[in-house]
Amino acid sequence: MTTHIEKCTLKDIHKLQEISYETFNETFKHQNSPENMHHYLEKAFNLKQLEKELSTNSSQF
Repeated sequence: MTTHIEKCTLKDIHKLQEISYETFNETFKHQNSPENMHHYLEKAFNLKQLEKELSTNSSQF
């Protein structure tokens, strides 16, 4: 099996959002209330925020 890793770009933003939401939710949902999770997920992984982070040179996805 060969693994290939590519840097995310703006064209990947919807997939990045999906993966980010799913992995964060699965990892931390047991430590937070549903309300806190919803608030954080909407704030941290909305398209505007992800676009900002993808456009930052020091960010790597």
